[in-house]
Amino acid sequence: YQNLPPLYPRVARQKGWEGRVILKVLVERNGLSSQILVEETSGYQVLDEAAVLAVKKWIFIPAQAAGIQFSSWVKIPIKFILEGNGD
Repeated sequence: YQNLPPLYPRVARQKGWEGRVILKVLVERNGLSSQILVEETSGYQVLDEAAVLAVKKWIFIPAQAAGIQFSSWVKIPIKFILEGNGD
């Protein structure tokens, strides 16, 4: 399964905004996230929100010990970097 990167918000692209968001995600035993917190902001709410929206749709491999899957928190950095002129 391919987890898709966040869409770069149009307003952020037009204004040349870049940044890195660090999300703290609670991954449940079924591989889905149940909580997503912005641990470190990019400095732009629109980028932070785009990162959260994308990660909500992701499927994770849950933590496992002795063959038993369990919920765990993970940190995920999401980078927004403009390449070229944005076209």
